[in-house]
Amino acid sequence: MKLYQRFQLYSITALFLAGCLATACTSEHSEEKPINNAAMSRTNPFTLPTDLATLKTDIRRVDLSKSGYEDAIVTVYPKDSMGASIGFEGLQIFEYDTTKKAFAPIYQEKFYYGKSLDVRDVDNDGTSEVCIKTDGGGNSAVASIGLTILKKQQGKYRRVVNFEAGNPEIITLASKASGKDTATMVTAVLMNDEYWPDYLPHTEAVTVVDSIVVLAQTSGEASRLRIQFFDDHLAKAQQRYGEAKSVLKANRSEQAIWNVYSEAVAVLRLMSKSSQNPGMAAFISTERMYWRAMLPKRLQQALDDVFSRREP
Repeated sequence: MKLYQRFQLYSITALFLAGCLATACTSEHSEEKPINNAAMSRTNPFTLPTDLATLKTDIRRVDLSKSGYEDAIVTVYPKDSMGASIGFEGLQIFEYDTTKKAFAPIYQEKFYYGKSLDVRDVDNDGTSEVCIKTDGGGNSAVASIGLTILKKQQGKYRRVVNFEAGNPEIITLASKASGKDTATMVTAVLMNDEYWPDYLPHTEAVTVVDSIVVLAQTSGEASRLRIQFFDDHLAKAQQRYGEAKSVLKANRSEQAIWNVYSEAVAVLRLMSKSSQNPGMAAFISTERMYWRAMLPKRLQQALDDVFSRREP
């Protein structure tokens, strides 16, 4: 075969292979295939529904459904007289349907004073939760800051945590199963409360951990960890109360009096949530004579209100 004919044959073959490769690459990119790596989730164009198109919104794209495609989280903002954002007031989640190749609304809710939104695996079960922080404003974080956590269960997003106030905090608890040496870490959310009788100034409010939501796999484990948490905190509060009483023996300052009162409030509120709840009546009976001897009447009355006005 002549050199020119060989060159012509090789050129045709090369062009044919290049064409096949180009076709294969084009075909690969044109198909919508789910990707297992969440960091490489496909982003399909998302168009706001007509009822949202004229509003001030923010759109976050994240693969909530773990399908390999990004869903859409839309926060809707109101406007004040100056047109400035004052926190989002609505939340809508649109999930990408891989079969219909379209977005479908799966969740819609009002969230007044929504300040931030975070998507993460809070309870370490491999799925993402939506965490919404709210803030109604004011001088007290306990009275104004709340937290809602949405989790997809049985095809629907549900509120597994819903605190409208209390300045919630996400923590972890160590859970050790019977017969095992190692402990697993379980997520929980704490909510604080302020005890503040009407006849005392707000500056004398006492902040106490009042509620805890344990995101355990079983209700039995959640209940056990909840009681254990309050038992542990009660023991620490009782120790602080005893120390405050010792200080008050030699120091009758306003601060020393206040420390006894505030620690007594903490003991009463924590006891009402703990396994020591049946012992509240005995504790109150024992300590009431001390309160009457050592505390001013306004604080004596406030302590009475802790166990008479507030339900455990």
